[in-house]
Amino acid sequence: MATLLPSDSLTYQSFGQLSYLERVADSRTVTVFFHGLGLDATDYQGYLESHETHGIAVNLAGYAPRSAGHLPPVPAKDHVEMVAGLVRRIGHDHPEKRIVLVGFSLGADLVLQLAEHWTANPDGWRPSLFGALLLDPNVNRSTMTISRLFAAADRRDPLPALKKLVDLAPDLDGFRALCTYASRIAAKDFGQVRQLADDMMHYWDPTGYDQFGERVARVAAISNEVNIVLSADYGEHLREMEDAVRRHGAPAARVVFNITEMDHFGLIEHGVLHRQLKSLGCD
Repeated sequence: MATLLPSDSLTYQSFGQLSYLERVADSRTVTVFFHGLGLDATDYQGYLESHETHGIAVNLAGYAPRSAGHLPPVPAKDHVEMVAGLVRRIGHDHPEKRIVLVGFSLGADLVLQLAEHWTANPDGWRPSLFGALLLDPNVNRSTMTISRLFAAADRRDPLPALKKLVDLAPDLDGFRALCTYASRIAAKDFGQVRQLADDMMHYWDPTGYDQFGERVARVAAISNEVNIVLSADYGEHLREMEDAVRRHGAPAARVVFNITEMDHFGLIEHGVLHRQLKSLGCD
């Protein structure tokens, strides 16, 4: 989760209030990456620099490094509309390429919201996705410990919430990961983080899995394949998640679940991304 700076292989570009890192390559696919709550596009920079594929890592509005305080808090619905516009432009600029969407945590929920947005506007443009990779999407509010913590925090003074965040560490490795994450959050405009945390808390039901199943089925309806990769903590939810997706009509061959032994942040390590995207046929 180290914060890096754009290198010679990447370009830094903007699209309205969004910004993104792009590596252009002569590949059959263009992969669009969405970051987690309080993170940014640099989480995918190492992957983009080390793989000869066309990739675009998006910074949500107000989330780019060193952009703190430049915007009032942006609601989730506005993010969805802006990101849908960016994906549309990518599709128009590269009509010969297959589009793959990758979302981590809140970014995975954003992919679910994009599918809802495109489904609700059948007469508008929408992509025919080659694939979608969802890394630890939420299933209900029981998986939203960090979002719940930030949604209840004072946007002007995030320090108490950040201290509680670090206290969640189950062991020394978890402590290191959460300390790194807390330092990333501390460098952001916390008003943006709190806004999205609160909006996403309202997006999910408190319990149950039908809402998750319905939302994944929408993604499957516009994508050749949906890979859902989960950290070890999701073991208790896996069977209910699979059953809910099947109940809502998503074909088993198009929605693939993979439970791992990794922790939450391990899912965006370069090697993990490479293996999962290779399984989707990204090149």
